[in-house]
Amino acid sequence: MTLTHTPVAQDDVSGDSILIVHRPHRSRWWAALMVVALVVALGAVGLGQVTSPALRFGGTPVVWRTAPGDTAGIQTVDNALGSEVTVGFERTGTFTAELALVNHGRYPLKVAGFPEKGAYYYGLESVEMASDAEGARQPFRSFTLRRGASRLLVLHFRFADCDLQPGALGPAARTSLPIDYRVFGLHQRQAVPFPNFALSVPGGHCNRPVL
Repeated sequence: MTLTHTPVAQDDVSGDSILIVHRPHRSRWWAALMVVALVVALGAVGLGQVTSPALRFGGTPVVWRTAPGDTAGIQTVDNALGSEVTVGFERTGTFTAELALVNHGRYPLKVAGFPEKGAYYYGLESVEMASDAEGARQPFRSFTLRRGASRLLVLHFRFADCDLQPGALGPAARTSLPIDYRVFGLHQRQAVPFPNFALSVPGGHCNRPVL
Protein backbone atom coordinates (compact mmCIF):
# COMPACT_ATOMS: atom_id res chain seq x y z
CA MET A 1 0.00 0.00 0.00
CA THR A 2 1.31 3.43 -0.96
CA LEU A 3 1.16 6.33 1.51
CA THR A 4 -0.39 9.45 0.08
CA HIS A 5 0.85 11.79 2.85
CA THR A 6 3.63 12.08 5.34
CA PRO A 7 2.94 10.40 8.72
CA VAL A 8 2.43 12.83 11.58
CA ALA A 9 4.59 12.19 14.58
CA GLN A 10 2.64 11.63 17.82
CA ASP A 11 3.53 13.60 20.95
CA ASP A 12 4.84 11.71 23.89
CA VAL A 13 1.83 10.89 26.18
CA SER A 14 3.70 8.72 28.59
CA GLY A 15 3.16 11.29 31.43
CA ASP A 16 0.09 11.78 33.62
CA SER A 17 -3.09 12.68 31.78
CA ILE A 18 -6.11 14.65 32.97
CA LEU A 19 -9.49 13.73 31.60
CA ILE A 20 -12.00 16.58 31.64
CA VAL A 21 -15.63 15.65 31.12
CA HIS A 22 -18.11 18.45 30.57
CA ARG A 23 -21.51 17.51 31.99
CA PRO A 24 -24.61 19.38 30.94
CA HIS A 25 -25.93 21.80 33.60
CA ARG A 26 -29.12 20.56 35.22
CA SER A 27 -31.98 22.97 35.61
CA ARG A 28 -32.26 24.25 39.19
CA TRP A 29 -35.93 25.23 39.01
CA TRP A 30 -36.87 22.26 41.20
CA ALA A 31 -34.54 23.46 43.98
CA ALA A 32 -36.07 26.94 43.93
CA LEU A 33 -39.55 25.40 43.97
CA MET A 34 -38.68 23.32 47.02
CA VAL A 35 -37.38 26.41 48.86
CA VAL A 36 -40.58 28.33 48.08
CA ALA A 37 -42.73 25.39 49.18
CA LEU A 38 -40.79 25.11 52.44
CA VAL A 39 -41.19 28.82 53.17
CA VAL A 40 -44.93 28.66 52.44
CA ALA A 41 -45.33 25.59 54.66
CA LEU A 42 -43.45 27.17 57.55
CA GLY A 43 -45.46 30.37 57.13
CA ALA A 44 -48.73 28.43 57.19
CA VAL A 45 -47.68 26.60 60.35
CA GLY A 46 -46.67 29.87 62.01
CA LEU A 47 -49.90 31.59 60.98
CA GLY A 48 -51.91 28.64 62.24
CA GLN A 49 -50.17 28.87 65.61
CA VAL A 50 -50.88 32.60 65.76
CA THR A 51 -54.55 32.42 64.80
CA SER A 52 -55.48 29.12 66.42
CA PRO A 53 -57.88 29.37 69.37
CA ALA A 54 -55.89 30.05 72.51
CA LEU A 55 -58.27 31.84 74.88
CA ARG A 56 -60.19 29.98 77.57
CA PHE A 57 -62.39 30.95 80.48
CA GLY A 58 -60.92 29.30 83.54
CA GLY A 59 -61.31 29.19 87.27
CA THR A 60 -64.47 28.72 89.28
CA PRO A 61 -67.30 30.91 87.95
CA VAL A 62 -69.35 33.04 90.33
CA VAL A 63 -72.91 34.01 89.33
CA TRP A 64 -75.24 36.36 91.18
CA ARG A 65 -78.27 38.58 90.64
CA THR A 66 -77.79 42.18 91.78
CA ALA A 67 -74.74 41.75 94.04
CA PRO A 68 -72.35 38.99 95.11
CA GLY A 69 -74.21 36.58 97.35
CA ASP A 70 -77.63 37.32 95.82
CA THR A 71 -78.50 33.94 94.30
CA ALA A 72 -82.30 34.26 94.16
CA GLY A 73 -83.58 32.05 91.37
CA ILE A 74 -80.10 30.68 90.63
CA GLN A 75 -79.41 26.97 90.88
CA THR A 76 -76.07 25.21 90.49
CA VAL A 77 -75.68 21.54 89.62
CA ASP A 78 -72.21 20.00 89.78
CA ASN A 79 -71.27 16.81 87.98
CA ALA A 80 -68.22 15.06 86.59
CA LEU A 81 -68.09 17.43 83.62
CA GLY A 82 -68.22 20.62 85.66
CA SER A 83 -70.93 23.01 86.82
CA GLU A 84 -74.21 24.05 85.20
CA VAL A 85 -75.68 27.25 86.57
CA THR A 86 -79.33 27.91 85.78
CA VAL A 87 -80.62 31.47 86.11
CA GLY A 88 -84.40 31.88 86.38
CA PHE A 89 -86.01 34.44 84.05
CA GLU A 90 -86.95 37.77 85.60
CA ARG A 91 -88.47 40.51 83.46
CA THR A 92 -85.81 43.23 82.91
CA GLY A 93 -83.84 41.49 85.64
CA THR A 94 -80.06 41.32 85.67
CA PHE A 95 -77.46 38.73 86.57
CA THR A 96 -73.68 38.68 86.57
CA ALA A 97 -71.06 36.04 85.84
CA GLU A 98 -67.49 36.50 87.07
CA LEU A 99 -64.93 34.52 85.07
CA ALA A 100 -61.17 34.51 84.45
CA LEU A 101 -59.99 34.88 80.85
CA VAL A 102 -56.73 32.98 80.26
CA ASN A 103 -54.32 33.10 77.30
CA HIS A 104 -53.09 29.55 76.68
CA GLY A 105 -51.41 30.44 73.37
CA ARG A 106 -47.77 31.04 72.49
CA TYR A 107 -48.07 34.73 71.82
CA PRO A 108 -49.41 37.81 73.61
CA LEU A 109 -52.68 39.10 72.24
CA LYS A 110 -54.84 42.19 72.61
CA VAL A 111 -58.41 41.60 73.74
CA ALA A 112 -60.49 44.14 71.81
CA GLY A 113 -64.14 43.58 72.66
CA PHE A 114 -67.28 41.48 72.78
CA PRO A 115 -69.17 41.45 69.47
CA GLU A 116 -72.29 39.69 70.69
CA LYS A 117 -74.67 41.85 72.72
CA GLY A 118 -78.25 40.66 72.27
CA ALA A 119 -79.19 37.02 72.67
CA TYR A 120 -82.97 37.14 72.12
CA TYR A 121 -84.51 37.16 75.62
CA TYR A 122 -81.32 38.09 77.41
CA GLY A 123 -78.12 39.81 76.38
CA LEU A 124 -74.71 41.02 77.46
CA GLU A 125 -75.21 44.54 78.81
CA SER A 126 -71.69 45.51 79.90
CA VAL A 127 -68.30 44.13 80.88
CA GLU A 128 -65.98 45.11 83.69
CA MET A 129 -62.51 43.86 84.50
CA ALA A 130 -60.29 43.51 87.53
CA SER A 131 -56.83 42.27 88.38
CA ASP A 132 -58.25 39.73 90.84
CA ALA A 133 -61.38 38.90 92.83
CA GLU A 134 -60.57 41.53 95.44
CA GLY A 135 -59.44 44.19 92.99
CA ALA A 136 -61.43 47.27 92.02
CA ARG A 137 -63.76 46.90 89.03
CA GLN A 138 -63.05 49.02 85.98
CA PRO A 139 -65.06 49.53 82.78
CA PHE A 140 -63.83 47.32 80.00
CA ARG A 141 -61.16 48.65 77.68
CA SER A 142 -58.85 46.78 75.35
CA PHE A 143 -55.88 45.18 77.08
CA THR A 144 -52.92 42.94 76.27
CA LEU A 145 -52.91 39.43 77.68
CA ARG A 146 -49.47 37.87 77.80
CA ARG A 147 -48.80 34.19 77.31
CA GLY A 148 -50.12 32.27 80.32
CA ALA A 149 -51.61 35.41 81.89
CA SER A 150 -55.23 35.82 83.02
CA ARG A 151 -57.64 38.70 83.60
CA LEU A 152 -60.80 38.62 85.66
CA LEU A 153 -63.88 39.68 83.69
CA VAL A 154 -67.26 40.57 85.16
CA LEU A 155 -70.02 39.99 82.60
CA HIS A 156 -73.32 41.77 83.26
CA PHE A 157 -76.41 40.32 81.54
CA ARG A 158 -79.97 41.61 81.37
CA PHE A 159 -83.22 39.83 80.60
CA ALA A 160 -85.62 41.28 78.06
CA ASP A 161 -88.62 43.43 78.99
CA CYS A 162 -91.24 40.81 78.16
CA ASP A 163 -93.32 38.01 79.59
CA LEU A 164 -91.40 34.91 78.60
CA GLN A 165 -93.57 32.10 77.28
CA PRO A 166 -91.84 28.78 78.03
CA GLY A 167 -90.70 26.96 74.94
CA ALA A 168 -90.79 23.28 74.09
CA LEU A 169 -87.00 23.00 73.94
CA GLY A 170 -86.47 23.97 77.56
CA PRO A 171 -83.45 25.90 78.91
CA ALA A 172 -80.75 27.14 76.57
CA ALA A 173 -77.21 26.45 77.77
CA ARG A 174 -74.33 28.75 76.84
CA THR A 175 -70.89 27.16 76.79
CA SER A 176 -68.88 29.93 75.10
CA LEU A 177 -68.76 33.67 74.51
CA PRO A 178 -67.41 35.37 71.34
CA ILE A 179 -64.45 37.70 71.84
CA ASP A 180 -62.59 39.91 69.35
CA TYR A 181 -58.82 40.09 69.72
CA ARG A 182 -55.68 40.98 67.77
CA VAL A 183 -52.42 39.07 67.56
CA PHE A 184 -49.49 40.51 65.58
CA GLY A 185 -51.96 43.00 64.11
CA LEU A 186 -54.30 40.30 62.78
CA HIS A 187 -57.93 40.63 63.80
CA GLN A 188 -59.49 37.42 65.07
CA ARG A 189 -62.81 36.39 66.55
CA GLN A 190 -63.10 33.32 68.75
CA ALA A 191 -65.99 31.70 70.56
CA VAL A 192 -64.12 31.40 73.85
CA PRO A 193 -65.28 28.25 75.63
CA PHE A 194 -66.25 27.65 79.24
CA PRO A 195 -64.35 24.33 79.59
CA ASN A 196 -66.00 23.19 82.81
CA PHE A 197 -69.00 25.44 82.99
CA ALA A 198 -72.38 26.03 81.35
CA LEU A 199 -74.66 29.01 81.87
CA SER A 200 -78.27 27.96 81.45
CA VAL A 201 -81.25 30.31 81.03
CA PRO A 202 -84.89 29.36 80.34
CA GLY A 203 -85.94 29.07 76.71
CA GLY A 204 -89.17 30.38 75.29
CA HIS A 205 -90.93 33.05 73.22
CA CYS A 206 -90.43 36.75 73.93
CA ASN A 207 -92.43 39.45 72.13
CA ARG A 208 -89.81 42.13 72.91
CA PRO A 209 -86.46 40.36 72.55
CA VAL A 210 -83.03 41.78 73.23
CA LEU A 211 -81.34 42.18 69.82
